[in-house]
This record gives sequence, structure tokens and C-alpha cells, in this order.
Amino acid sequence: MKTKSFLLLIGLAAVVQVASAQTTIYRMHVKMKDGSTHTVKTDDVEEIYFTSSQPYDPSNPVTADVESIHAPKEGGTFYVHINTNIPLTTSGPAEDVNPVYFFDHFLNNGPVSLSRTYSDGLLTITVNPTTYHSVDSREVKLYDLEETEAFSLTVSQDGDPNATLISQNANNYIADLARMLYNSHAEYRKADVEYTGLVEFEGFKAPLDPYNHRVEEIWNTQYQGIARNTALLQHCDAEGMEIFRPMCYVLNALLYYELVTFFGGVPYYTGMDSFEQMMMASLPRTEPNVIFGNLIEQLKTAMGSMEEKVTGYVDNSEKMYSVSKDVARVLLANFYMYQGRYMEAKPLLEEIVSSNRYLLAPATDNIDPQCSEIIWSQQVGMPTRTQANIWIGVSYNDYLCIYQTYSDVLLSLAECETKLNNDTKAKEYLNQVTSTKGISTTSSETLAAISEVRQRIQIDFGGYFAFLKRTGQAQSALGLEEYQLLFPIPRSELDRNPYMNQNPGYGTMTR
Repeated sequence: MKTKSFLLLIGLAAVVQVASAQTTIYRMHVKMKDGSTHTVKTDDVEEIYFTSSQPYDPSNPVTADVESIHAPKEGGTFYVHINTNIPLTTSGPAEDVNPVYFFDHFLNNGPVSLSRTYSDGLLTITVNPTTYHSVDSREVKLYDLEETEAFSLTVSQDGDPNATLISQNANNYIADLARMLYNSHAEYRKADVEYTGLVEFEGFKAPLDPYNHRVEEIWNTQYQGIARNTALLQHCDAEGMEIFRPMCYVLNALLYYELVTFFGGVPYYTGMDSFEQMMMASLPRTEPNVIFGNLIEQLKTAMGSMEEKVTGYVDNSEKMYSVSKDVARVLLANFYMYQGRYMEAKPLLEEIVSSNRYLLAPATDNIDPQCSEIIWSQQVGMPTRTQANIWIGVSYNDYLCIYQTYSDVLLSLAECETKLNNDTKAKEYLNQVTSTKGISTTSSETLAAISEVRQRIQIDFGGYFAFLKRTGQAQSALGLEEYQLLFPIPRSELDRNPYMNQNPGYGTMTR
């Protein structure tokens, strides 16, 4: 770089004239080629100097002895020899900063952390140790004195295989989603055992009132979980975020199954547009078979990337987002059975049995978290579970929310075989449960006997009402009128959503 300088003679430029006791201030005005003008008081100027530099010429590129650097997770210092005939610097124009959104920080990854210096043809790059599971590469650039990029080198780094795969943001979000899930399932289970009389509680019997606060609580807790889950699902197309999609599909399936079996057709939210509508409570009902059809396809998709393993007791985020293929199989079978598609449900349940991953346990309730027959359960916070116990009035494991068990799989298989006229095989499955758990049945009719067993074991995880409805026993067993096979839509939902209508039989009820 060549520099020419001269001193501005302040005495000449800042001439002070005394006239009528007034002082004259002189200013320098520099007019630029773009038409702008820069002004400075001459009193403020000490020195003016001009510089000249050689700009980068692409026809004479800057080169180096390496094209890229790859650092181990521990980092290190690397030296790059630069071949150039012009002055270079690491200082360049400010780079564009892309907006960062909440879900951008779900994975435990980030850019290479480094520092760099350049002097006399030597570029020194120091890469810091990483705490990320995976590390994004970044470019180290050199510029001419006009801030034009003259050289770029890619720096990459190994991630730390012992670091967590997901970030603390993701851990917190999934923990909150899990809390919403067990809250909604607790409400579902309470309603199920009370409405069907498995537990005597006069406050939740047919006919239900649309103003019943429990009906509203069931509805609201399910949709709180759906809202939280849908928000995450919208981001599962981003790179790396696909690991959360199976969990999102599974939770969607469980939450909507519980809603539909209680309320029938409900607002069903899929894409981002409908998610915004959900926030405004502005979607009409979707028919149950349409909802089930979509959820079935989602589960089939999810199963392609789910593992053949035991999920069991979920007590951390990794187990939550990596639920097993058996969890999806049970949900699929439930959808098929509710639609009377027993031929499609049966092979799904048989795959679980033939895997030999589960064993029946003698307990009929208060199942231990490590019980060999649990397919899917979850750790639960004490306040939520204690509240549930008060409502139900029965003993229940304070640390366990049960979603699926091997007993339920065998009883569902017995149901399938009965519906497919294989009564001998149905009784074999039924007898496995009754003999292990020491349960006696009084009915010689297989479906009725299955119902007796479910009355004993299903308090822990709910779904007895759905079983009675899909097998055609609900009205006779519970003494219900036909309209009482569905709960009323909460009055608050009707007031909030102009597109929603009440279930038949509840339209004239007032507070």
C-alpha cells in the first residue's frame, strides 16, 4: 500500500476574522460521486491523508497450500501459507445475519468455533474444542483493502459423539409436550373409568351436560397437546428435524383417537394454515373416518423409520422422541378395530406377540415401571397424579402413566379372533391373561368374558368405553341411550368456534 499525506495548515484553513465582535467558522465540504456531501469543521481537522492500494484481480487468484481444514473434536491450531502479491486482511464487510427461530436450535449442533489472524502470507486458524454433537463447517475469508473477498477456505470439525443429540431447547420442549400428554391422558382415563362405572363417581355419569367442567377439561387438555405437537410437526421437514416426526405422528394418533372415541367428529388440524385456524378456533368438524384415515397413513409412514425395540418406561426426552414400532402397531390396531377392520388389526398385534419382547405379569393394577408387560408408559409428576387419584379414588402408581400394555394386546387379539370367527384361538389369548393374573370370568361368551377381564385391568390405562362401543356392547352394558355414546361438545367450544355444532341429543340442554 502506498500512502501520500500532507498537513492541513490549520492557521490558513481556520482563519478567524473578527468583525463586529463575531467569529467566523469555516467548514470543509466534500462532494462524493454519488451526490452525497460530507461536511466537517476545519477546527476539528488535524491531518488529511490519501492512500492507494492494489485491488484483488480475479485473473490473478490468491492461492494457498491447502484447500480446506478438518479439525478433530478437540480442536487445534492450523497454519495456511498464502500466495499473493497484494495486501490482505481478515477484516471484511459485515455478513448478512439470517433470522434465527426457536426450532432452529432443537438439535445440538452449531458452527465451528474459531479465531484467525493473518500476517505476511501466513494465515493462522485456531479451532476451539466443540461441545456439539454435530458441527457445521464455516468459511474463513481474506479480503483486499477495499473489502473485496479474495480468498476463502472451508473449516470443518468432528462432532462430539458423547454429546447429546438434541439441545436443551428441545429437551425442555419435549418435556413440556410429555407433561401435556399425560395430563390429557389422565383426564381421558378418569372420564373413561367413571363414565363406564369401573369406578363409582356420580359426578360423571350419563347424561352429561355441555356445561360440565370435566367435559371442557377433557377437550381442552387434548387440544393443548395437539397444539404443542402440531407446532413441532410443522418443522420436521428441516434438515435433521425428521427424527421428531415419528413421535409427532404417534402423539397425534393417540390424542385424536381419545378425542374421537369420546366426541365423534372434531376439528382436525394438519398444515400450517389450519394450525393458524386452530389458534383462532375456526375449523368445523372432520368426520371420524377421515381423521382416522389420515392418522393411519401417518403411522404407516412413521413405522418406516421406527425401531424394533421396547419403549417401556419413558423417563427422558430421547426415549420420548424415539418410541418403538410396537407403539405405532398398537395405535394402528386400535384404529382398525374401532372401524371394524379386524383382518387388518390382527397381523399388527401378532407381530408384537411373535417378537417375544414382552411378558405378562401377575399384577392387575399398580404395575411397576419396569414391568415386563409395559409397551409404553411415562414418568409422571406427583401433583398431576395425586390430583388424578383424588378424582378417581383408586390406588394408582404415583410415578407411572400407562398408555399400552401386553395384556391389552392379547385381549385385542382375542377380540380380533372372535370377530373373525376363530373362537378357539380367541380363548387361547384370553386364557393367557386370566391364568397369569388369576382372574376368573363368569361368561361363556368370549366377548363378554373379555369385557370382564378388561373391567379388572383397564382402570390403569383407559379405553374400556372405546372397547364397548366398537364391540357393540356399550348401550346394553351401561344402560345408555344411543346419543350418549358420544359426549357433548363443551359449551365453551361452541361459543368460541362458530363452525362447530353440538352432538345430537344435547342441543336443548341449558345450565
